[in-house]
Amino acid sequence: MARRLRFDVSRRQLLQGLGLGAAVGPLIPLLNASAQTATRPKRLLLLFTPDGMAAQNYNTTVDWKPTGTETAFNFHQIHLPLDPFKAKIVVPWGLTMSAGGAGEAHAFGMAGLWTGTTLPAPNAGVSFDGGNGHLTGWGAAPSIDQIVAQASGANMPYQRPANDPMPETRYRSIALGVQCNNPTSLNRMTYTGANAPITPEVSPKAAFDRYFMGVQSGGMTPSMEDPAAARARNEQKAICALLKGDLARIRGRVGAADYQKIDAHLEGVLGIERRIAPAPTTPGGTSACTIPTTPTTVSSNNANFPTQITQMMDIATHILACDVTRVLTLQLSYAFSNVTHSWLGHSSGHHTMSHDGADRRTELQAIDNWYAKQVAYLLGKLDAVNEGTGTLLDNTLVVWGRELGSTAHRMERVPFILAGKAGGALRTGRFLSYDKLEHAKLLVSVAQLMGLSTVNTVGNRQTSAGPLAGLL
Repeated sequence: MARRLRFDVSRRQLLQGLGLGAAVGPLIPLLNASAQTATRPKRLLLLFTPDGMAAQNYNTTVDWKPTGTETAFNFHQIHLPLDPFKAKIVVPWGLTMSAGGAGEAHAFGMAGLWTGTTLPAPNAGVSFDGGNGHLTGWGAAPSIDQIVAQASGANMPYQRPANDPMPETRYRSIALGVQCNNPTSLNRMTYTGANAPITPEVSPKAAFDRYFMGVQSGGMTPSMEDPAAARARNEQKAICALLKGDLARIRGRVGAADYQKIDAHLEGVLGIERRIAPAPTTPGGTSACTIPTTPTTVSSNNANFPTQITQMMDIATHILACDVTRVLTLQLSYAFSNVTHSWLGHSSGHHTMSHDGADRRTELQAIDNWYAKQVAYLLGKLDAVNEGTGTLLDNTLVVWGRELGSTAHRMERVPFILAGKAGGALRTGRFLSYDKLEHAKLLVSVAQLMGLSTVNTVGNRQTSAGPLAGLL
């Protein structure tokens, strides 16, 4: 009769009882440290559309405040297209732009939107018309996207520093735009630092060719890997192979009644083997990564503005899904935008219409509603990407902002919208009143939502601004 083994012991004791303890015992922690299910990184997406809320004049501005309570609210009509995504949105109503300085409001609003800084006067040979001949220089500080992109650590988009020889993504950040005009302080919204504006890629075809070169749906060619990580993975695989062979061998040394217990241990080893991470790929490497259709090249003119927006939003979604970058900006038009929304029946440009002396609130709100439809399209694309425990939208923080509070150049009550859950860091489905608070607090909140917990000030307009209370 075959000798029976006792199974009221741990796996380590079992292996030692099989005579494998001396060889395998010290390596068991390597199995316990085998790769876990990959978590999806956080992403940040900053989105710009031009001008502020519709106004008849400086003292008569439409209030876009939602109605209802914090968790049971209704959007103003300009944001109604976002209603399908209300559960994944936060409306921070009432914020005042932390911006000022040279030029007119469009110029210093654009420079301060993502930096919270004062726009300098012309300097070092740099001089732009910031509106009606009021001259400006470039912005004076890095924008929040660059602050996030250059940071690294736990709960941030990047765990490795920006100068790491083995980057996690091909690009640390990417700037896209649609018809953003020539480079001036009115037409650039993000900066790597003082006097260092970022020029967005405005050609959908060029963006496709550049950012998807070498990307394959569902994964990539293995990249260079940390030798220590490769060695650990190979050791894990070797241990699993050894254990499978030995468990299969001893299965023949026990009675049939003990097969089930031996097989349970074998299944545990097989489970570990399945979880051992493959060699990393760059970028992407997940089943969520698909390549968008090559965009048709269209002329960059007024009539094609909607088409180019759709193309860029498709590209932006796939860039994030394929992990080409984790920090992305998308600028639609520019301050002083003179896009003529002919598809809405308009015959004059956006900015011209806001200052032609007539009451254009109806037409201007129609433009805002149209932009909200474009944003809803983007949110729908992000939300359609399944990332296992949630969607791409759930793992992204989308911040939609403008350079003005109203078309009459007021800086109060700027129509900001937050969407996505930032990997669970943001509680959504809420409308919060922050009337008269500086939007520098929103920028601090963005940093903290992205894992930069020690950031307490962004820009130079507010010292130690802190985050928005109740948002995080």
